[in-house]
Amino acid sequence: MEINETPNPEDSSEELAWIKNLQRNSWEPEVIISGISLAFIFAFPAQIYDFAVKLTQDYGLEFIGAYLVLLYLSIIVSVFKIFFSVHLVLRFTWAGLLGLSYAFPNGVINEKLFKNSRDFQYKKPQEMVLKLEKICSMAFAFPMMMGMIFIVFTLYLGLLLFLYRYFDLNFFMIYLFFLASLVGFGLLSAFSKKNKFKSSLNASIFSTVQAVYQSNLGKWSISAYSIFIMGLTAPLIKSDSKGFFNFANYANLDQDLLEWPDNSMYFEDQKDPQKRFPRAMMPSANISGDFTSISIAYYDEDNKNFEKIKEGIHTLPDSLAWPSLENQQDLYKIYLNDSLVSNKITEWKKVSYGATGQRAYLVVLDINGLKPGAHEIRIEKLTLFGALGFSEPEIKHRKNWAKFSFIKVTS
Repeated sequence: MEINETPNPEDSSEELAWIKNLQRNSWEPEVIISGISLAFIFAFPAQIYDFAVKLTQDYGLEFIGAYLVLLYLSIIVSVFKIFFSVHLVLRFTWAGLLGLSYAFPNGVINEKLFKNSRDFQYKKPQEMVLKLEKICSMAFAFPMMMGMIFIVFTLYLGLLLFLYRYFDLNFFMIYLFFLASLVGFGLLSAFSKKNKFKSSLNASIFSTVQAVYQSNLGKWSISAYSIFIMGLTAPLIKSDSKGFFNFANYANLDQDLLEWPDNSMYFEDQKDPQKRFPRAMMPSANISGDFTSISIAYYDEDNKNFEKIKEGIHTLPDSLAWPSLENQQDLYKIYLNDSLVSNKITEWKKVSYGATGQRAYLVVLDINGLKPGAHEIRIEKLTLFGALGFSEPEIKHRKNWAKFSFIKVTS
């Protein structure tokens, strides 16, 4: 037996009144959500940076892959930084106009202005408040639409990274598959005829919100606004990714760092204890005694590529005189004042640092024969490098993988 329920006009009017009341008071949850979101978002860049470093050091993700992950996550955080910051500024302006409309409900009194200002038509404060109210609500709803896009992309990227790690796949193939799937989805959405999948996709919250913006603001306005916001993120992304190329395991130090070394990269007492070091680290820039330790950062990519490097070591120039490879420690040569000292090291200890969980090789150098003064450490390394799948990976010798100076203060 079917029961046909007739809509109650009173219920409909109550729901409509309830929605209108929510719309009038939406500024309260908007300000609270924006404020709390910004408080969390401004703490994210450091966490994202550390996550990308872990991907390349602990999980063996190729540097370019970790860098792309860093850029992608930085874009997300920067976009929401801008959105919520703009929204709060608009709400502060709205609050000021609201106070103005309460203090001077009649607005401008033309007769009391200077002569040259009397002939103009001025808006009433109430009109400006209402107009800005709509702008604020519109600005707050836009991040919701962007958030839906980012959630889908992030879940998809997370799945691909899981497959990359679990099946030990080639990153270039994952990268190509990701691009091909995006292009395929775009072409399918643009040129396919109406079907059940396309209808359900267009009936989603994201498509509805996007259609609302496009139909009310203009077809291209929403795209132009999104591109403009993306452009504003560039300085923030540059700041968030500063120094990340120091973790490029396959590369030499750049010329600036060779000429002006950053001591916070190399000395534990000058490094943030919550940050990882990219290449090598000593306890301090000022060393006393007959011995000093050096920690060399572990990269899981070396573990994955070791057998290939071992098989292809014969391709290196004879002038390098690189010894045979028995373990990963043999990928390094340590020089003290341009004298090879790594061949005198009898033990390479595997250690991890508690605050960050970073893994490293710890060696002890005998500096008993050094005079007080400045001395230089230089580390050479063998790496396997391929230009993102566009060429066959080759063994590369990095002469200046790490280079820094310390001071012996006593003899």
